[in-house]
Order: sequence, then C-alpha cells, then structure tokens
Amino acid sequence: MSRRPIIANFARWLLPGLGLLALACSNEVEGTAAKDVEGATVSVSIAPAEVIGGAAYLAAPGVVRPYRRAQLGTRQAGTVEAVLVRAGDHVVAGQEILQIDSRELEASRMAAILQRDSAREAHEQALRNRDRFRRLYDQGLVAKVRLEEAELQAERATSALGRAEAELAAIEVSMDYARLRAPFDGVVSEILTETGSFVMPGMPLVVFEDRGRLEVEAAIDQAKAAGLSVGARLPVVAEGISEPAEGRLQAVLPALAGNGAGLRLRALVDTPPSGLVPGMVVELRVPSTGAASHSVRVPAGAVVRRGQLTGVFVIEPGDQIPWRARLRWVSLDPSSPDDGWAYVQRGLEAGERVAYGSAISKLTDGQAVTLQD
Repeated sequence: MSRRPIIANFARWLLPGLGLLALACSNEVEGTAAKDVEGATVSVSIAPAEVIGGAAYLAAPGVVRPYRRAQLGTRQAGTVEAVLVRAGDHVVAGQEILQIDSRELEASRMAAILQRDSAREAHEQALRNRDRFRRLYDQGLVAKVRLEEAELQAERATSALGRAEAELAAIEVSMDYARLRAPFDGVVSEILTETGSFVMPGMPLVVFEDRGRLEVEAAIDQAKAAGLSVGARLPVVAEGISEPAEGRLQAVLPALAGNGAGLRLRALVDTPPSGLVPGMVVELRVPSTGAASHSVRVPAGAVVRRGQLTGVFVIEPGDQIPWRARLRWVSLDPSSPDDGWAYVQRGLEAGERVAYGSAISKLTDGQAVTLQD
C-alpha cells in the first residue's frame, strides 16, 4: 500500500487537534492576565479637594535677623586669658564672658592710684595753706603777695589732682575692655577667639545677639508694596514651625545695596515662636486685594511623604481600567493647624479627587483602583 494516503489521513486528524489545543492555551493565558489585572486593583476611599476661604495674600520671601547684634572687641592688646561662655549660651546684661591678660594694666593702675593719692594730699595741704594765709592777711600779719602765692599753689594742686584722677579713670576704662561683658540680655552667637590667642585692639572676639525679638527682611516689588503702611501686621510662615507668628511692619526700604533695585520690608516679630532663629528663610504674607486664593484642603490621611517631598494620589480615569491613581507632588502650607486636614498651596486644584486612608500605602503611580462607596 502507498504511504501517501496514510500521511494525508493523519494530517487531516492532527491539524484540527492542534488548533483546539492552541485555542485552549490562549483562553487560559487571557484568563490568567485578566485575573492578574483584577488582583492588582486596590479599593480606595476618595475625597474632593475643597477650596479654603479667607483673605488673599502675596508671599514675600525673607530672612530672619536678630533685633540687635553686637561684635565685642577690646581696645587693649594682649593674650586671651579665659573664655567663660560657649556659642549658644544665654547670658544676661553685665555678665562677664571673656578676659584679656591685664597684668600690665593692673600695674599701671596701681601707679596711677599712688599718683592720685599723692596729688590729693598735696591738694589738701595747698588748700589748708591758702585758708591759713587768708586769715593772716585779714589780720594784717602777711602781705597780699604771700596770699596770692598760696592761692596760686592751691589752684595748681587742684589741676594736678584732676590730671591724676583722669589718668586713673582712663586706665580703668582700658581695664574694662580687658573684661568683656554682655551689653544686653541675649545669646552668644559666635566666639572668634580662644584661650591663649594674642588679640589686637579692634578685633571682633565675640558675636552677641538679642533674640528676644527678631526682625524679618523680605524682598518685595513695587506693586506688592503699594498700600502697605508702617505698623501693619503681617503673618510670618517658616518651614518646620507650626506655631503661628506675626511681624509688625517697621519700614519699607530701598534695596540699593550691591547695585540692587526694588524694595525690602522690615518687620519686627515681638514674640517669636520657639524654633524661629536668625538665618532662617521665612515668608511674609502681604495682603493683596487683587489676588485670589488658590489654597485647597484634603484629608490629612491623603498625604504621602517620601523624604522631604509631600504628595497625594489623584484619581483619574484610565484607558482600560475605569480608574487609576496618579502620584502628584504638592506643596503644603507649613502653618496649617492640626485639625485633620492638609492645606495644599500648590499642585492641586479644587474639585480634584484624592485617595485617602490606609489603602494609600498599597498604591503606586498609575495603580488601578476601584472606588469605595
């Protein structure tokens, strides 16, 4: 028998079987894929971003400065004998903070005291002689020329005593510069020397700041400054400082330093909150009737934190699956109250829906989601 008919019959039975097998495998793969997509879907609660009412404002970035700042130095050359404080210490007015070796000054002072005492004795003796010669002259016992000589000696003695006392006072003033004292209550900001160092007159040795009140200087353009008046109260906002602060406008000054242009605001913070210190970057909020507030709020449980970044998962319609969660980085208001809400300054529009609750820990950018009732 010929083999060709047998092969033809076998192929006629085999090919339909292979087709059925391929169709079954395809259905199984599709079913597995559909199951995987369905399993990746996360059920989430959503909330709309709500508009916050309130006055509109414009932000003026600024820097915190101490209300008073002093660089303490000495008029006396010498070696630093002792540094009695450390940077960051709080001290009171008159407290001794640094000593310069003053042995040479002390010797000069002792010599000046002896000279002053000698001049004082000579002065007292000259006054007694003058008074005695006046009595004798009144009695006609001495000539007028002797009285005039005694009076002249008394005047010279008075001048010599004055010079001796002035020299002693000058030395004592120099000794005061060898004992540096805090000029007011405040904080030791920086120490620029150390024990054993030789210092010269005029060198700054200690930087001292009054932080009981703080100043904020903020750059501002002409349009924003229009309408501001001295004494206006301006909110002060700083990253990481939750306690509210307020600055009292002291002046609107020209920003001409370093060939600059524009204006700068100087505001005084009478009662600075804890943690607000010189050098921090803050924001002065200047009222503006021409600006609209775009701040919105969402539940605090909607905020995602990744390091120093903050974001929310915005729910958007997807292509294949009905909804997807898109991670969006936003800027929060650092002065927000602790009331269960997160206040978004930038990055989110009113009416957009965000996911919140424990389920957001399972979400990734582009995650398929279903919405809970």
